[in-house]
Amino acid sequence: MVERSKLCQALWLLLWALWLTFAAQQIFDVARFNAPWPVWLLRVFPLVIFMPGVARGNLRAVIWLCFVLLFYFVSAVELIFAAPDDGIAVLGLSSVIGLFIVSALYIRTRGRELKAALAAKAETDHSSSQGAK
Repeated sequence: MVERSKLCQALWLLLWALWLTFAAQQIFDVARFNAPWPVWLLRVFPLVIFMPGVARGNLRAVIWLCFVLLFYFVSAVELIFAAPDDGIAVLGLSSVIGLFIVSALYIRTRGRELKAALAAKAETDHSSSQGAK
């Protein structure tokens, strides 16, 4: 496992904080309208399904989370236009935008770290195989 840099660690922690904020906003948004449990499931499950992969550091899970966040973004924009003075709608839009940006930055920085570590390992393996001959 490649250690995260300070920047990557900060982005990872911010990703989790924004995810918790956005998930709480989604739960509160559904709860204030007394929606039945299938609506709760449809609003929160797509967010939760990728988080075990994110916790393991799987970049593919973060990429898929970004893709799913685009649908939440569309929903949040519609809600903002329907109720522009609603604080919960503003929080939802702000948190989904922040979560998407932080996730994209995390993917970029972590991907570069992993690629550099893989190149260094390949170089080390190549050097040691040349020395053994």
